[in-house]
Amino acid sequence: MPPREKENAKEWQIKEAAGVHKGNVYTYVNGWVDEDQTSESASEGLAPPQAAQPNGNSGPRFRPPQLDCNQFQKVSPKKPTGRPKPKQAITFAAKRDNAAKVAFRTNQPPSASYDLCSPLVTLEPSVARLHRTLEEIGVRFGSFILPHRAPTVSKMLIWGNKQQIDDTIAELKQWRHHRRGLTAVRESRAPIKESFARITSMIGIIHAAEEKTAKRDAARQLYQQAPLQGQRFKFNGYFLWPNSEIRAVDLFGPNCEALDSLRIEHRAHISFDEARSVFKIHSDRGADRVHQVIQCIESTIKEYVARDHRPATLLLVDALASVDGRHGVRIVDGPLLGVNRALSKIPVLCEGKTGGRKAASLQQEAKKLGSRNQSRTYTAAQRVLERLPYYRGHLRMRVNFGTFALVKFQWPPGVPFVTLEKFMADVQSAGTKGTLIRNLRSSRTPQAILDCCYEAGDLFEAVGTNEQSLAKSPPQYTAMFYLRHPAKSDEMVQLEVIFKSNAAEGEGFESSKARWTRGGKPDAVSQAPPLEAFHIRLHSGVSWQLKISAENSIDQTRITPLMEEFANGVKCNVPPPGVCPAISGYKVFTNPPNLPILGMEQKTTFRYCLKAQPSCNFELSRYDEYNGENPRYPSSTQWAASFYDREWDVKLSENASLGIGQSASWDPHANPFFRPMHGSTSKRPHAGFTDFLHHVQAISSFLDNVKGISPQPAETEGGPDESSRDSDIGNVMTPDQTTETEIKASEARHEGHSDIEITPDQLDLFERASFGD
Repeated sequence: MPPREKENAKEWQIKEAAGVHKGNVYTYVNGWVDEDQTSESASEGLAPPQAAQPNGNSGPRFRPPQLDCNQFQKVSPKKPTGRPKPKQAITFAAKRDNAAKVAFRTNQPPSASYDLCSPLVTLEPSVARLHRTLEEIGVRFGSFILPHRAPTVSKMLIWGNKQQIDDTIAELKQWRHHRRGLTAVRESRAPIKESFARITSMIGIIHAAEEKTAKRDAARQLYQQAPLQGQRFKFNGYFLWPNSEIRAVDLFGPNCEALDSLRIEHRAHISFDEARSVFKIHSDRGADRVHQVIQCIESTIKEYVARDHRPATLLLVDALASVDGRHGVRIVDGPLLGVNRALSKIPVLCEGKTGGRKAASLQQEAKKLGSRNQSRTYTAAQRVLERLPYYRGHLRMRVNFGTFALVKFQWPPGVPFVTLEKFMADVQSAGTKGTLIRNLRSSRTPQAILDCCYEAGDLFEAVGTNEQSLAKSPPQYTAMFYLRHPAKSDEMVQLEVIFKSNAAEGEGFESSKARWTRGGKPDAVSQAPPLEAFHIRLHSGVSWQLKISAENSIDQTRITPLMEEFANGVKCNVPPPGVCPAISGYKVFTNPPNLPILGMEQKTTFRYCLKAQPSCNFELSRYDEYNGENPRYPSSTQWAASFYDREWDVKLSENASLGIGQSASWDPHANPFFRPMHGSTSKRPHAGFTDFLHHVQAISSFLDNVKGISPQPAETEGGPDESSRDSDIGNVMTPDQTTETEIKASEARHEGHSDIEITPDQLDLFERASFGD
């Protein structure tokens, strides 16, 4: 969607349908349900007028304006003029439909049937798992399987061509053989004893409940089919869709398969008339069901806006760079990033002239720069959080620490150095792109890095343990495997398995979470996050970013049995005595050989909480990558850190369980996410965000020590005194008011570069001090 159409996306006003009577003006804000039907609407499958309501009242409970679907005239498509619009990349459909399921939706007869010769309830007691397994088999082989409503019946119907049916039946036979083996083992291990009469009597009740659940689920599945020709319903509703702005077919699928959850939940038939650009909702369950479906369809517009909105990216230079004493910026080669393995550039400070400015003037400029960076970060976070309640999926909010690198930057040709002011202006241009490398590039040994954490008792404290010493906090191990999807060799997937120390047994580790996501390594494939606010700390090299990311998780039906077997087979072993994986990088994970892996990464995390804000966690992680040369010790090692408030995970976890058309209940403002410091009595606006920046600045200074750089005796962003700490962010200019003016003024001041003087010896000294090379 072009930017000019996105600006007013939240305030869409749906135009009148072409040819509709002027008295019937409909907008997307309201939905209409017809309880009274005329003879003219009988051809559309509508019900006749109801004589009386069940409660005894004469006439309907309400009488909305009459709406006949025939009033919506078909609009002949106009010949497109000018440059065609690009196809929309956003879709709510999971792409589970195929030709076989389309035949089922359109009420075509089944192609074949198959008898498993065993009741379904004996093969798979869980009805939900049974339907998920059959759907996964159909997705893999391009068929569609419909089990019988009664779980005691073994016959099922199959749609598809001959090859698809043969492959499906072969897979069903293999699944039946596998399930029979598990059933035999379960019965042999847990024989029913006569002495437990009460437990024996519960078996019939459990089977009756499972049979009732299976019948209900099978009946709900029929709502995925189109209603029969001439079928009549008691309640019918219509919703005008802005098809000229958002094509419903591209968003929900050709058969609106993305709305299957609404069909099953509300037991309603939902179809879309593309010629009239209107959704039709038919149900016999009640007018409230139709109203709820209309409201959910309306909310999908807000979700589309949240997904299609342009990501917010800020590149801000830390205020401490202007008082460092070095006023030149050069770039050095960084690692290869992206799918094309392009060479990145890391900006570093170098010696340069100050233009005759005194230290007091530099301090004043640093204070203004800190307030401006604070305002821009807060404004960007506020704008992003306003639209995220309608975003369905796994969201994460973190502050990541690492090394900033330029991916795309217009460097002046033939000029090796630029002034700090010129760099600060150019880095905010639209053509500049950067990323945060997950590497602190520390010059210390692993033991020295851990000693820095153990000695930071004035800043951190242990989490989830009674021990007062930070050195006794147990680490957390995470395994990340990169492999290809077994059913689609061109699709990269990633498995992340988290293991925690088993405190109950005193030794060993237990798996706490396993998650499948799309994409490869972090530097190869990445999804554009809703928010990325980079704070470039040129004076030390340890930069940080406030990032809100959306994880591209894999649907449960796309997880094959081989993938489940691989995930269940990952084990975390106790290292040998005297071996510390955090120091030596010893590999503690083993994986089954049923799937070939493209790469493996081991993450060792030390988690602490802030003393000033106990609800905030700090994580220092070591990343070890292994290859075939030495399977037990890493080929490369990186150290990185992150910081977050546990309340962020509590709030954003609600979005992962949202259904289509639903919204989260948390407050979409920045202040609830950035709470004031524990025990703070300040009543200034945005005091919590200011405290958050002070926490980040304290952690950044600690990481400077971890990196091997002596802390700089300079002011923090926003100023050290209480007045600047509680400064009103609303009084600072917004990014839209400052960016363009600063760039033009900086370009006018720095047209030449003859005032920069630096020697090669000074550059080598700085590079060794900053990166430990």
